[in-house]
Amino acid sequence: MIKHDPVEDTPEYQAVKDELEAKILALIGPSRGMGYCHLYWATKRKILREDYGIEWRSPAVLNPRIKFD
Repeated sequence: MIKHDPVEDTPEYQAVKDELEAKILALIGPSRGMGYCHLYWATKRKILREDYGIEWRSPAVLNPRIKFD
């Protein structure tokens, strides 16, 4: 089972998740295939930290033995 950051279950994250998704897509656009998840996660982490003060860890960080593409 792939781990996810428990911060995603907090009221603070839930309150901004739709706005967050819109900001991510506005910056990087829709998926462009292999490797996109890393750009997506880096952008998500940056926006969460800078705009909302939320520290978030990506699936790649939480699951170091899994190769994500």
